[in-house]
Amino acid sequence: MIKILIIEVKLKNNFWFYFFGIPVLFGIVCLSILFTLKIANKPPIFNDALEYCKYMDNNIVYSDMGTSQDLCIDDFMVLPWEDLLIILIFLGLIGLVFLIPLSVYYIIRLFNY
Repeated sequence: MIKILIIEVKLKNNFWFYFFGIPVLFGIVCLSILFTLKIANKPPIFNDALEYCKYMDNNIVYSDMGTSQDLCIDDFMVLPWEDLLIILIFLGLIGLVFLIPLSVYYIIRLFNY
């Protein structure tokens, strides 16, 4: 127990601890933001989409995408944070990848002291 406490005190002044630890902490924060957004956002309701897009022309037909009102409803129904979702997942996974070298570094430091 004392050996682990001594290592934790010595790790605070070590470059590699911060080099591997900051991405892990950043990844954990990104994933926690992701789960908070998932819980806080409710899915869009189709009737709200119809109300939002009622002034779009339903007579203009695009060959492969439907009418302009269909496109407006499709844009409304897509989650508003879809781009942010992809970025947060990517950053979170990159941060968790750094957990492996941080663990290896911590184990090496544990055996050296």
